Amino acid sequence: MTIKKLAEFQAGIFEDAAKTSANHGMAYVDMNAHLLSMAESGDIAEGLIREEWVAAGISPVRQLLYAEGITLGGLNATKCDVFFRGNANSIKGADVVFPILLQEMFEGNLGINAGAGDLTMTSRPGVAGDTLYPLDMRPPVDQRLPYPENVVTIDDLVSLTVGIDGDGYKAAQINRVDGATTMGRVSEGTDLPLYEIKLGDNVVRVYKYGARVKFTYEALRRQRINQLAVLMQNMAYDEDVRRVLAALDVARNGDGNGNAAITTNAAGAWTIQSIDEFGMGVAYNARLGLNRYVGDLTEVQGTRALRYASTGAVTLNPEQLAMYTGMGYQMPDGSPLKLAPKGSLLDGSKTLLGWNAARALEQVIENGSQIQEQARQISNQTQEFTMSINIGYAKPWANSFQAFVRP
Repeated sequence: MTIKKLAEFQAGIFEDAAKTSANHGMAYVDMNAHLLSMAESGDIAEGLIREEWVAAGISPVRQLLYAEGITLGGLNATKCDVFFRGNANSIKGADVVFPILLQEMFEGNLGINAGAGDLTMTSRPGVAGDTLYPLDMRPPVDQRLPYPENVVTIDDLVSLTVGIDGDGYKAAQINRVDGATTMGRVSEGTDLPLYEIKLGDNVVRVYKYGARVKFTYEALRRQRINQLAVLMQNMAYDEDVRRVLAALDVARNGDGNGNAAITTNAAGAWTIQSIDEFGMGVAYNARLGLNRYVGDLTEVQGTRALRYASTGAVTLNPEQLAMYTGMGYQMPDGSPLKLAPKGSLLDGSKTLLGWNAARALEQVIENGSQIQEQARQISNQTQEFTMSINIGYAKPWANSFQAFVRP
């Protein structure tokens, strides 16, 4: 049956989307992408979802709501009670697609890496007070809640996102059988040196994380949709910090396969020379160029202090000048220096953690594990929305993270 209006949507759409995503090996259940796929296959009537609007940054779910007169932003934004049955303002079908809108609000602000395959967002949520959205046709723009420029993000720590079946994953590593590290010269007719790709001995566990959002009927009657978007931003911000803390733990301690960060002990306090020599040592011994660094507040402050002139002279050396390049914090070699969030395992560790962004962590998500559900509680007059995802981190390169520890 072809869906011709919002009122004809049914809750089974979420099960269909999760099943389709899992069957195609997709880690991320993008409900907007599922709606667009339904429109392309003829399951949704032509004109109800317009691809040119999607290309302009207006997601399928927002188009469906707008077609029913639901205003998403501005002074006249619609109140949230349209999404819940049993009141005079409810709109049939809006309750079914409401979890899709919340998913977009939450994960669009979460900072999902737009370059990570099936994690690509098809839309960007409007900011609160946006009086033109979604009528104004314009290119998609990044309207996520901005994070502090100098705080490490999950995109800094992850170089690849993969989907898996089940709750366990083993990262693969490649090594030459005879222990050598390069291709070797061979004589005619002899066997070529053998490289083996093996899985780690221990399974990297993928755990379920989720949350519930409970609305009272009183809040729903008074809360407008753009106000709700701001609240979802706060929730997404907290979840992003949690993922960063989990990723930092794996980066420093490994994923259980004997691949903790390689530690180098400094002879004393940080100096430009000692940090420079640390980077050179890693390049020489591990053939790895470090281009990202992170530390707790104390270590970042100490490193930043190296850029100040030690005497009354106003002349700075080239390394000190490099630390003034751009708006972000810089290392003496010009590499980005980031702050770890408060509460990370780097707190008080006297450690600068360096890595190469091209050989960072793998973010592992169980295929089809992302779930959104809602339920109405008549006994206490509340509405609950739940969301969860099975996610973890693996470390495929044993030497990719290097720890520089001062006494």
